[in-house]
Amino acid sequence: MEILKFENAGTPRKAKKNNNLRSLAGLASVAAIAVLGSTLAANISLNSGGSIEFGQGVSVTAACDSDGITVTPQVRFINAANAGTFYLSTIALSGIDFTDSTKCVGKVFTLNAYDNSSATPLQLATSSAGSTAITSATFANSTGSTIVGTNGISVSGSGTGGSSGAITLGFGTPTSTSGAVYKITLQSSGS
Repeated sequence: MEILKFENAGTPRKAKKNNNLRSLAGLASVAAIAVLGSTLAANISLNSGGSIEFGQGVSVTAACDSDGITVTPQVRFINAANAGTFYLSTIALSGIDFTDSTKCVGKVFTLNAYDNSSATPLQLATSSAGSTAITSATFANSTGSTIVGTNGISVSGSGTGGSSGAITLGFGTPTSTSGAVYKITLQSSGS
């Protein structure tokens, strides 16, 4: 009878290093999925939950005009020695509803231009004397035909166009370059 038999004895088992690596890879995968899942499920709130329009153009709907007013900026090239610059020179507004006082007749409109980083309106022009900066252009259609505007900014057009009135605001001495203007706002308020 043999007490110890060494010939057919199995080889002792060694702890596999692969088990530890697999455990670490599994834990890393679970952690990555948890982090990625919480990142993708995060809520982003812009504009305090209000509506936002994306695109190359934005249609502004004034309170007095239910189908919107088209705002078209125009530039003018001012040449100088060894340089020249395009400036915002006029803004044409069309499709203004001047049918009656329940629409845009008697309302005061205020137009401002902004760059892409500041909440302060850009200077649109200077007064004819050159000493006063003009940052807002206002106009009103008080009687359905007479347009009154900001001193130092020319206003052309009339309020007799019914639902398709057109006004052009001109800046005689423009000061905002076309590249600086990022957005234009138009607001209407009661007279």
